[in-house]
Amino acid sequence: MYLLLVIAVWIFFAYKFIDWSQWKKQYSTILFFMMVNLLYNTLYYNHTLWAFRGITADWLNHSIINIAFTFFICPVGLIIYLQRFPKTRRNQLVYVGVWVGFYTIIEALFAHRGMFVYDNGWNSWHNIWLNLILFVILWIHYRKPVIAWILSIPLAVIFYLLFPFPLDSLK
Repeated sequence: MYLLLVIAVWIFFAYKFIDWSQWKKQYSTILFFMMVNLLYNTLYYNHTLWAFRGITADWLNHSIINIAFTFFICPVGLIIYLQRFPKTRRNQLVYVGVWVGFYTIIEALFAHRGMFVYDNGWNSWHNIWLNLILFVILWIHYRKPVIAWILSIPLAVIFYLLFPFPLDSLK
């Protein structure tokens, strides 16, 4: 099952690249990410733009895979991202670009294998700008949480205007 392989890889990354004595500094930003991700999955539940698809077992659906990503895989990635963020502006731009590229390529590979699907006007190209905004907002949240919240509200409205879901699709 590929999900177990992905989790094993991120366990290795957690062991190799995280300073566990410092994890509490990243905790509120991890919670911020979880909230944003769970909000998307709630609001777009019946009108998904992207979704995980299990290909190895019938019971392995978007919800199960997303729980693993939301509560384990992404937090590990975010701790690594935040703990290793460079000090100089030039290095910061390259660093964010590398993370955006990494996540975009991983998502594209999963989509190519049928493990990540798009719908309702979303496609792989949209992942580039979404990942860029996400990684920048997460860095801002880590440094200045109130600013990130202030920026996130109009960004969420713009996102909804670009990719609306029918309000009657909400439960």
